[in-house]
Amino acid sequence: MASKEKKRREKKDAGADRRDFLANAVMGTGLVASHAFAAVLGVRYLYPTRNDRTQRLFVGLRSEIPPGTGIAYEAPGGRTINVIRGQKGFIALSDVCPHLGCRVHFESQTGEFICPCHDGRFDGNGSPLSGPPAEMGAALPRYEVVTDGDMIFLEMSVEVG
Repeated sequence: MASKEKKRREKKDAGADRRDFLANAVMGTGLVASHAFAAVLGVRYLYPTRNDRTQRLFVGLRSEIPPGTGIAYEAPGGRTINVIRGQKGFIALSDVCPHLGCRVHFESQTGEFICPCHDGRFDGNGSPLSGPPAEMGAALPRYEVVTDGDMIFLEMSVEVG
């Protein structure tokens, strides 16, 4: 009888050893995988990939914008961009004043952008002329304009996830 009992205990201990081994193996694998994942995230945070992708957005036709005038173009993100036809071609500027974020508008008579909040003024290239933007030395953000025949495009960077 004692030998049967001894064999049963050995069998039970062997089963426990296998269970312990499997539990430890699963926990160890999970621990290694989680540390590897954290390391990958850390490296991606410290060295992010650059997504320098651009796309062309159709604005309108050259023939639709007489010299000295412009149009307000609404970009896909909802921001408005003033596209002006000057003497030397087209220029695209944000309609947001860098001072307090008020909306600027283009005065075709003077060829200036005017911010109504604090009488900030910008020349036709978006450089500050007077008011708080001139004191700050802050110009209107500029966008690249590309023309192809009669078509006008804005070339803008696109966020890629």
